[in-house]
Amino acid sequence: MAMLTRYGIPAMLLIGLCSVVYVWFSASSTTEPKTGLKTYAVGDLKSLQIRAEPPIQSDAELLGPDESMLTLADYQGRILVVNFWGTFCAPCIVEMPTLAALQDRYDENDLKVMAISVDRVGDFPLARKQLADLTDDRLEFFADPTRGVLFDSLVAGFPTTLIYGEDGRELARLEGEADWASEDAFSFFDALVSQASE
Repeated sequence: MAMLTRYGIPAMLLIGLCSVVYVWFSASSTTEPKTGLKTYAVGDLKSLQIRAEPPIQSDAELLGPDESMLTLADYQGRILVVNFWGTFCAPCIVEMPTLAALQDRYDENDLKVMAISVDRVGDFPLARKQLADLTDDRLEFFADPTRGVLFDSLVAGFPTTLIYGEDGRELARLEGEADWASEDAFSFFDALVSQASE
């Protein structure tokens, strides 16, 4: 009996502990299979987020390329890629040429890239020039003077890119820098544009 107590109980405790560790490891290593747009959250788009309840598209006014005021809703009917950037943000500057290349790939009636500056109003001329230099003047300049669109969109940092469907509903977002001219990005947007045209 003393032998059973001395060796049997510790052995049973060890077996029990191993079972708990095995169950915990199995549960934590089981991943949900990716479906729908989540299948595109790989490679250069690994940080792509598809939110179950995204914020409603902002109706706050933006400063447009011709200095007139407009809203995101003015661009409904196409895939809208809204990138919040600033001249103070190094990753924003790095990805800007890739956003221009993304726009080059698609007709603006199918997909529109909006680079929205969140710089101070007094810095808009500098931001406009920098955008033109970074993109060889391929992207139009938009700005958010009141930061209304920025706050409505629940943007936490820069750069952040929101992707809206043709109905104005947020489909996905990516927080941080991405290569928007990569094959991963092109596959994602090819699928979105194809679905929108059906």
